[in-house]
Amino acid sequence: MTTQQLDTVPMEMPARAPARSRYVGGGAIAMIIGLVGTILLVRVAVLSRTGQQLDAEATEALHTGRGALEPLLSALGTISTGTVALALAACVVLALIRRRFAAAGAAVLIVGGANVTTQLIKLLVDRPNFGDGSHNSLPSGHTTVVVSIVLAALLVAPVGLRALSVLLGSFAIVFIGISTVVAGWHLPSDVLAALTVTLAWAGLAVLLLSLRPTERPTGGVGAFFLAALGAGAGVIALVVTGVRPDGGWSGIEPALTVLAVIMGGTALTVAWFTRLTSAHAR
Repeated sequence: MTTQQLDTVPMEMPARAPARSRYVGGGAIAMIIGLVGTILLVRVAVLSRTGQQLDAEATEALHTGRGALEPLLSALGTISTGTVALALAACVVLALIRRRFAAAGAAVLIVGGANVTTQLIKLLVDRPNFGDGSHNSLPSGHTTVVVSIVLAALLVAPVGLRALSVLLGSFAIVFIGISTVVAGWHLPSDVLAALTVTLAWAGLAVLLLSLRPTERPTGGVGAFFLAALGAGAGVIALVVTGVRPDGGWSGIEPALTVLAVIMGGTALTVAWFTRLTSAHAR
């Protein structure tokens, strides 16, 4: 074989497994961002006068008529302790059937940790009364339930169903989260805090899973695109239901800001978790 022929022979590089430290580090970063984000939201949105005022103004940016409110309340009414238990049981059973024992434990950690933390924050954090009431509703319990179940489902879902899980999960988070605001149950910061609390526990779950040998990543599923698409579909569904800017077109800017922040937070959280768990999916 000539030198020229040698130069043209394609060289096959050995496949390399993903560095374990990459996923351990990613999980740690997600956990820290979730923790810091939650602390900042408490300090700004709950404990400061300016934060409470901005939160109240953001809440008033969206409204709906009595007829449109009923389907939103019906959707919110489906979320209960029984719903959490049933959904978590389904995730665990699916993981156990597929012999993914570590994933089953991680799903329990995410759902249990996020929901218990949410209730503890509500119980332990006192809201100063600056004119908007002293009841602390941060984080949103309903939104925490949905976010934690979505991330747990992503963790245990077969590879072929992860894309659909991202799409439907993002839709559910946005629809339920914004519904709690429109119904007057929660403030926008409560929804964001539900995302950060769950992200912290999800990051810890990824960190612990990554201490074990991991598989080759399953490849991208266009996670952010799908998450953004699902989140946008959630907003469209709310508009179709009857959610409108308060004050008509004159109030479109603050309404769009609230929607964009919750949509963006949802898409980033779901897409990032999908990416972090790509080496654990099968």
